[in-house]
Amino acid sequence: MNKIAVIDDDREILALLDQYLTKNGFEVEGFMDGESFLREDESRFDLAVLDIGLPGIDGLEICRRLRQKSNIPIIMLTAASDDLDRILGLELGADDYVGKPFNPRELLARIKALLRRTTTESDGAIIHSQIEMNYAARSVTVKGEKINLTGTEFDLLCVFYKKIGLVLSREEIGELLHGRKVEPFDRSIDTIVSRLRHKLSDYFEGEIIQSVRGKGYVLLLKN
Repeated sequence: MNKIAVIDDDREILALLDQYLTKNGFEVEGFMDGESFLREDESRFDLAVLDIGLPGIDGLEICRRLRQKSNIPIIMLTAASDDLDRILGLELGADDYVGKPFNPRELLARIKALLRRTTTESDGAIIHSQIEMNYAARSVTVKGEKINLTGTEFDLLCVFYKKIGLVLSREEIGELLHGRKVEPFDRSIDTIVSRLRHKLSDYFEGEIIQSVRGKGYVLLLKN
């Protein structure tokens, strides 16, 4: 049974998600603030649902600290109209977000999709002359050096890796990565691409994930 950490200072939301997610087969542990969650061993949890607007240490700082030591999947809860918080959360390493007020069914779908991506990759490795993708271990080696990617960054590289040389639109990436359409002004895909591109930049001259104006993005690797 997957264990979910819910970090939110709203008791009604904690109670709602505890009841709803438990009914749908998850074990839930709630935290009213970020400090109490940070004192826990995050490896006990399979995923964290993290509110940005927490008292004391806010959700963005919690996300930043988590990413310094863990690749636990993170879904941020943000104000529905606050694009800046969403982008900051994604830049700091969050995997997905849901805007408040939210439908519990939508959050459940996002949780299941994120957990499914982190547990059902096929076995074995695919080796390119420069990048080795090990789907069983969910690890990436670039030029002989293992690099640290979050779950969503790994999944995004998988999307590009399986379609090397093909231009993928933001909409196609959204469907392949999250299983949903991307709104016209949603910058989440661009932010995650930027995150991955930055981590790969130390190993290649120039950008191997290139922007194609008006079209999308393409992964270019030499054999």
